[in-house]
Formats: sequence, C-alpha cells, structure tokens
Amino acid sequence: MKVTMDEDEFHEESPVEKSINVWRQSERKIMIDTIQDLIQTSHKYSKSQYTPQAQRARWTKLAGQLIWYKDQILKSFSLEALTIQLQALQKKVVESQEQRERQSASRNYPTIVFPKPERKAEDADKAQDEESAEAGDPEGAKEVAKKTPEGPGR
Repeated sequence: MKVTMDEDEFHEESPVEKSINVWRQSERKIMIDTIQDLIQTSHKYSKSQYTPQAQRARWTKLAGQLIWYKDQILKSFSLEALTIQLQALQKKVVESQEQRERQSASRNYPTIVFPKPERKAEDADKAQDEESAEAGDPEGAKEVAKKTPEGPGR
C-alpha cells in the first residue's frame, strides 16, 4: 500500500519554525484573552442604565465586531493546529513505510520445494525393473527396453 502526498510534501520542522509556532500560539492566547475582556466591557456598557441611548448601539455593534474577530482568530488557530497534526501524521506514515521496507528487505524466506509424487512412482518402477534385469530375468529386460523413450538399439 503506497500513500502519496499531494502538493504538500513532508518536511521536518526546524527548531526555528517550532519556536515561531509556540510564540504564535502564546500571542494568539493573549489576543483572545484581551478580546474577551473587550467583549465583556462592551456588553457591560451596552446594557448599563448609565450609558446614553445613542451610544448603546455603538457598544453593541463593537461587541458584535469583537465576537466576529475572536471567531476568526480561533478558526486560524484551529487551522494551524490541524496543519501541525497533519505534519505529525505524515511523519508517522513515512516512518512506518521505511520500517516496512526494512522489515521486508531483512526477511529471508526459505525456498519451499514440493516433490512430485509421480516421479517417485516412476523411479520405484525403474528400480524394480533394473533389479529384475540384473537378476537375469529376460521379461524384466524387455519391459525396461519398452519403457525407455529411446527404444531398443538406440
């Protein structure tokens, strides 16, 4: 079974790429926490009895925009997480293929030979014919001459 990868060829992440990904994740966490605080503040101001009526709509609109922005950040985070998981899976697939190739190359299969049963029977008949010919049996000698494909005198 061969597994092919499309345009995304498998490559190892360098330590620099790993550190950048860790930094992105930490920054994204800080951004999400900050946006969550802003969303809570905007909700609080939009529902407050002390906020003027004209500004309540603005605070509500801001809360909606912040929620959308937070959703976009979470989507990009999940996409990056899926990319990281895909790379790990590709690495496992490549390693398992290499391991299978090593195992199949290192196996030495014994050669299995099955003797033909009809040859044994013919060999036994020939042995009996030869014994009878040696004993001086003229009939046995004739049978041997008849069974050989070359025929008598050749």
